[in-house]
Order: sequence, then structure tokens, then C-alpha cells
Amino acid sequence: MSEEFSTDWHEHLFIGPAGWQYDDWNGIFYPSPRPRAFDALEYVASYFNLDEINSTFYRVPDPDLCRRWTQRVAHNPRFLFTAKAHRALTHGAVDHPPELDSFRRGMQPLAAAGRLGCVLLQFPWSFRFEARPRQRIEALVAALAPLPLAIEVRHASWDTPHADEFLAGTGASVCGIDQPVIGESRPPYRHHAGAAGAYFRFHGRNYANWFRDGAGRDARYDYLYPAAELSPWAGVIAGAAQESRRVFVVLNNHFRGQAPANAFELEAMLTGKRPGAPPGLRAAYPGIVAHTVAATAPGVDGDLFGG
Repeated sequence: MSEEFSTDWHEHLFIGPAGWQYDDWNGIFYPSPRPRAFDALEYVASYFNLDEINSTFYRVPDPDLCRRWTQRVAHNPRFLFTAKAHRALTHGAVDHPPELDSFRRGMQPLAAAGRLGCVLLQFPWSFRFEARPRQRIEALVAALAPLPLAIEVRHASWDTPHADEFLAGTGASVCGIDQPVIGESRPPYRHHAGAAGAYFRFHGRNYANWFRDGAGRDARYDYLYPAAELSPWAGVIAGAAQESRRVFVVLNNHFRGQAPANAFELEAMLTGKRPGAPPGLRAAYPGIVAHTVAATAPGVDGDLFGG
């Protein structure tokens, strides 16, 4: 990494896990037993400056709930959220579902507080570069303006110059994704930095369970990246940081705290520094010990921010 990048990365790079409501993180990333009045979101924001909200994909958030989320991360002034758009917007049959307007209203407290980095339009693998999907994207980008947007497409049909031109023309960021490359899956390292910045998502490479019938969420995202698989991405992300106003890096390989473990590793690769990680995570994944130092979050056994 260049010295220029290593000295100002905090102004560009936002890195963290997808979600925070995971019981299987207890005793690994989260303490076990959890202290009284433990706040998982506050805890995540004590270690990272980004979290991608998963719950907004399944239910439209109430504005008061989003307002409370901003209050729970107040101790970290650099913390941002990205939020997955509700599934009716990306997986439904109509361009303007009833949930669209209420989703926009729900996002307003995050945007008004300066805590919303991006809204993610995550489309399914079956969403291909065809006329109807292009119409859907154009309609959503127009309807959600002026919210900052990112688009995730997973099918290889989007990996053409014509598709690149179309996606760039939307003004949205196009996610670089790491996923099992099976059949007609979009390959890694492709991305486009839109108005919101650059966005990267890591889903793991669990080939055995990615498309397996009956594989649940935990089985599909049960994967720990070795350093050799993260290193090429670090170069791509560092390059994006030189050219983008912001860079969002989300680890979605969440099972048993593997997402925060790999987030710490990527942060160390990108910054040349050793971030603070919970002792339980360092014990569960000894490979990250060389990249991190032991640290505890506020309300556990000390204060990561020193006051």
C-alpha cells in the first residue's frame, strides 16, 4: 500500500460486518454471558465504523427505530450504516410496491443524522441483464433519489461492456462481490464507484452450500477467508480508496463471528495497523492474532475509546 493511502485511510474506508443480531457470536465476538443491559449494536460500533443493516430487507423500519439506532452509535462519531432495501423493492414483481414509500420514510432519520452511507439494492442471482430488470433498476433509482444507492447483481450476464455502461449510467455504486463462482455467477473484482463511493461485499466461498437445496442462512455463509484470499481484494479496495469519496467494505460471512474476524484482517492489510479485537474472537480464530491486539469495548471490561 502507498504511504499516501496508509496515512489518510480513515477519511475513506468504512469496514464492518453485515448485521449484529447473532446469538452464535456469543462467546466469540460478543462476551458470554452478555453483561446486563448489553447492546450488540453499541458493541459493534465500538470496534468498527460500519454495519450493513440486514433487518431492513425483511421488514420496513419505523422511523423511530432508525432514530434509536443513531442514538446507540453516538459514541463513535465516524460510524455509518448501510441498509439493504426491502425485498419487495428488489425481489418483487412491481416497480413501485407499497413498501417503497414507507422504506424511504424509514431511512430519513439515518440520512438526516448523517449516518446513512448507502442503501443497497441487492438483487437475486436470477436477476439478469435483460430489458425488464433494467427497467426495474431505473425505476428504483429514480424513486429512491436522493438517497445514496448501491446495486448488487450476481449473474454473469452483467459482466459485459454493455451492462457496465448501463450500470454506470444509473449513478449508483455497483458492488464488487466475492461469492462462490459457480456456473453463470458474476466473477470477483468487478466494481464501479458511483456517487456514494465504492462498495464491496464478501459472502464467503462456501461452494458446497451456496446453491444446495435446504441449506440455511448459517450453512451458506459459514466461511472464514484465509489471508491469501483477502490479499488480492485489499489491493482492489486500496485502489478504489484513492479515487472514491468513500469506500464501504462489508463482511457477510457472519456465522460464528467469522465476518468480524475477517473485517479485522482486512483492516490490518489496508492500514498497516493492528486493530483492537475482543479476546474471545482472537481465541476462536488464532489466525487473526498476528493482525490484531486485544481490546475490550465500553461496558465490558474497559473502554475501547479511552473515555
